Parts: sequence; structure tokens; C-alpha cells
Amino acid sequence: MNDSRLKLIATVDEVIDALGGGSAASRLAGLTPQSMTNARARGRLPYPTFLILSDELARRGLKAPAELWGIKPAPKRRA
Repeated sequence: MNDSRLKLIATVDEVIDALGGGSAASRLAGLTPQSMTNARARGRLPYPTFLILSDELARRGLKAPAELWGIKPAPKRRA
């Protein structure tokens, strides 16, 4: 799916909820449900789950910024 067609979600809560809640998101990521509870409390998802969860979000027509995983964006290049 073209990335521009994906609906942007902007918070950790939205990511976890879009994936079916804490238990479902933790199963997808291979983590404990407690890790998703902790992610909600911290406001940041575990960075090793970035590719796994981003791929599943895309399958569902969604995308989330890498910053929700604590990943800094690449610097913008000057033309």
C-alpha cells in the first residue's frame, strides 16, 4: 500500500488500541502484556518492535511516526 494512503495515528495509546489492545499488541511483538502497559505509561513503544508493529499497522491501513518508538528521524537533506 502506498504510504501516503495510510492513516496517521499519533500516540502510543492509538497504536496499541489499533492493534487490538495490550495483549494483542504484545503477542504480535513477542513481548509480555506488561511491556505494553509500561509503554502506555512511558508514552513510548519498545524500539525493537518498530518494524513488527509498523508492518502490522500498514496491513491495517495505518502508520505511526518512528518517534513513538524513540527513533529519531533522518535529518532533512538540502537540495
